[in-house]
Amino acid sequence: MKLLLATIESDEVRTDMALKYMYCVLADSPMEVRLKSFGRSDLYTDIFEEIASDQYNIVYFHTDRFNEGRLRHVAEMVKKAVPSIAVVFGGSEVSFETRRFMKENLFVDYVVRGEGERVMFSFIKSLLSYEFDYENIPGLAYRDNDQVVVNPYDAPIDMEALPFPYDRFEVGKGTVYYETIRGTSDRTIYSQHLPDARVRSLSLSRVCTELRYFLACEVERVVFLDCFFNYNSERAYRILEYIINNDNGVTTFEFNVNGDDLDEETLRLLAEARSGQIVFNIDIASTNAEVLAAIGREENIYRLMYNTTKLLQAGNVRTEIHVKAGLPLETEAMFARSFNKAFGMAEGMPVHIEPIFVSRGSALREEAERYGYVYASHAPYEVISTGHLSAAEMLRLRGVAKTVERYIGDSGFSKSVTRMLNDTGLKPYELFRGLTSYIMRSELGGRMNKKENMARILYKYGCGLYDELADPVKLDILKDVIYADLSALVTEDAMRKFDKKGWD
Repeated sequence: MKLLLATIESDEVRTDMALKYMYCVLADSPMEVRLKSFGRSDLYTDIFEEIASDQYNIVYFHTDRFNEGRLRHVAEMVKKAVPSIAVVFGGSEVSFETRRFMKENLFVDYVVRGEGERVMFSFIKSLLSYEFDYENIPGLAYRDNDQVVVNPYDAPIDMEALPFPYDRFEVGKGTVYYETIRGTSDRTIYSQHLPDARVRSLSLSRVCTELRYFLACEVERVVFLDCFFNYNSERAYRILEYIINNDNGVTTFEFNVNGDDLDEETLRLLAEARSGQIVFNIDIASTNAEVLAAIGREENIYRLMYNTTKLLQAGNVRTEIHVKAGLPLETEAMFARSFNKAFGMAEGMPVHIEPIFVSRGSALREEAERYGYVYASHAPYEVISTGHLSAAEMLRLRGVAKTVERYIGDSGFSKSVTRMLNDTGLKPYELFRGLTSYIMRSELGGRMNKKENMARILYKYGCGLYDELADPVKLDILKDVIYADLSALVTEDAMRKFDKKGWD
């Protein structure tokens, strides 16, 4: 028998890791198991032709909110071309509302719900042994004649029982994704949670052993998928201590942390890290107490701001701030205040605006009507409007989010933006809203794919702002700052071409 584990690359970084775990669990079974992650730009027809022509008995498609639609399209074509193939779906997009999914997609034979490793292992074992006792496999959904049977979720997996994925997959020199906990202490209403979302973790000894392997391989970047990594302050401290004490001078480690839970001892430890060795992603969602209460967060925003400020003062931990757009009860003015506080907190570090989604399995989806949400009916379920944000305002927030990401998401033009804020007295959101409007009004969106054009656009926008200041010296200084930012982002050859072409 031949089994293919397949997905399509997407913005959801957990998808690739989930498929690797699945492969490791099944690789030693008495069947041929292959793994294939198709590219974002691969055509439906090319993916279909490759799968349909390779004579697989079972094809497992791993979904997330970004690739679910494309995978359904491919799977339907495969099933029609080779009706004998067993089509299995798994992942976050089919773990919820499973019965409806199977009724709407008759080409899907089975669905693996929740954490899939043990479910898929039991399913394959049942097939190979000819027992077909699907009713006794927790987490499996299947067809019984004309009925769809959806079994209850399986119990949470013991992390220690899972293999180390990189025993079977080569570690390159680039980015490696790594998971040390499952479940989450963050139960925000816009997130997907299985009914039992208890936090489970790898032992410290195993984590240190596996980190030693990454360090020995001189991996450039290790991204922890854990949310939140510092749910247990003592455990987080020990892992950070190991990383700092065993620095290879090359590897950067990136974590999603709860800034509210960073303690003084951890902050002192981080001051000893090599500059650039540690990256923290801090999700503050909102700084409005009413909004935080609505989404299920009980953060001490002042404690969070204090901890973030301390991190930035140390200067060696890169801290990226994430603010959510489209939250319940939040108006554009309220969002602007949150963004302005986050921008001021970041002090030149990257700030990201992330529009939320009304995902399957989230409490927000159940309460969407209560909060006046209008959202797309297909994945990834983008928010169109809320009871407090009109469609036009939500579109404006999305536009501002793109502009912010382009100019300061990678800190590329942060010095230029800071200079403009200081000179004009504008608030950050006001500046980016104006810049976004200028780009759209001037139909310059198609020219934002090059850093050189971004510099020119920022300067032209600045010219309009500085006209009101009637201070040409400040405008000349701004031009120099933008030029310096650009010089740090592109090659010398690109700068020579820029100088030749000029600022138009």
